[in-house]
Amino acid sequence: MEVLIKLILNTIKLLMKKKSYIIIGIILPAFIIVFFSFEFDSECKYKVGIVDKDNSYASNEIIKTIDNLEDIESTTVKEKDCNLLLITQQIEVAVIIDEGFQNKLLNSKTQDINIKSIKNNDVQSSISQLVNLKCDDLSMVASLSDGDINKFKNINLEYNDQIANLSLNNINLNTPKIQNTLGLIIFTIFIVAGNIASFLIEDEENKTKIRILSSGISRWKYYMSMIFIFYIMTMLTTIIYYLVSIILHIDFGMEKSSYFLIIMAVFNLIAISFNLCIVSFTKSRYASSIINILIVVPCCMLSGMFWDFDVMEDSLQKIGNLMPTRWVYLCIETLQQNNDFNEIKMYLVAMMIFSIGLFVISFSKLKISNEL
Repeated sequence: MEVLIKLILNTIKLLMKKKSYIIIGIILPAFIIVFFSFEFDSECKYKVGIVDKDNSYASNEIIKTIDNLEDIESTTVKEKDCNLLLITQQIEVAVIIDEGFQNKLLNSKTQDINIKSIKNNDVQSSISQLVNLKCDDLSMVASLSDGDINKFKNINLEYNDQIANLSLNNINLNTPKIQNTLGLIIFTIFIVAGNIASFLIEDEENKTKIRILSSGISRWKYYMSMIFIFYIMTMLTTIIYYLVSIILHIDFGMEKSSYFLIIMAVFNLIAISFNLCIVSFTKSRYASSIINILIVVPCCMLSGMFWDFDVMEDSLQKIGNLMPTRWVYLCIETLQQNNDFNEIKMYLVAMMIFSIGLFVISFSKLKISNEL
């Protein structure tokens, strides 16, 4: 037992001396959360496309209300271009005001404003609520104006002086969110795990493994201790990311930010088991790094880590939903929506089963190669 503890401590010490681990595993997570959360988020303007087919006083009131929102930049677009602009994310939301909007309003008829987006988000829901409130206000003013547009304008001006403009600050859109950096940190953890797992190949090359085994430690104990070490070191990357996020008041969007640590703790098992599987099939550090990147990058792309998942075609989404990286995102998204930990248990169990499967494949290959 004493020899095993010594092995674990010495291995951790050696890993901490590796510049590649220090840079990727410790410095990079802190850099990601600071730079990508604040540098890009602070100057972020959410673009809203406006299609005003009425061009009336009432429709201009709706547009002015949207323009008064902080962090919102409205732009006039053509209705035929809306879908393309939304898909390419040149605009977050499209607001379409139909012709005859003002006349319907003055005559107490039902008027609808079409609000389109690729998926429900804070911007879309906030603008929908705001537009609905403004329509209710205009309807109330119209009911007092007896269909007279001049009277409508005068009453509306008096009413506007009495109410305060709504701000997106009320729904925390200005607070940097975990989604800004989630894809990058997941990708980083895979790279860190690959970098650490290659330590097994390094042990082989330096004959360190032979010396350790000759000291009386069994092969099983050697590999289990290595897995334990690798898991601790990859979790260190997650913990650094989490602590820096807490210090900088990054919004996790869930009731308990500790849930994020639980999800990532399970995900780290996948990162380690995946890279152990690669290492068990190849004896080259260079080859294992290349294989890691060649598999991880497409997985992250298909999982919607680097862009909006809903933008992809249905066939690609079906493939993406099978990716463990997608399950991580769904866990976080589910908790942000309802804060019910029970609803993500099936994803956590699926990730554990997936990692166990990879461990079984790894140990089977090591046993076939007479390394176990």
